[in-house]
Amino acid sequence: MQEPSTPEGYKRVLEAALLSASAPRPVSLLRRLFADDPGPEMVRRLLDELRQEWRERSVELVQSASGWRFQTRAEMQVFLDRLKDDKPPRYSRAVLETLA
Repeated sequence: MQEPSTPEGYKRVLEAALLSASAPRPVSLLRRLFADDPGPEMVRRLLDELRQEWRERSVELVQSASGWRFQTRAEMQVFLDRLKDDKPPRYSRAVLETLA
């Protein structure tokens, strides 16, 4: 893929990087995505635009002290909790006797 040359291209790269990240990413790290450094102000502006584009979805782009990340909206948690398979642990008779 070619280096992005439009704001939309930059946003696509930022979006992909943040969706695949396992931890928040600071602007300083996100700037390294591009061969021609767009500068911190441009990256912040693009991130703000992305945040607006995602505002009506079940996932939101948020800024924390450690950087930017995508997260599910709080109101979705009630539905996501239904996917959890939280059953109490089953202990063997020997373990129960030891604990008693």
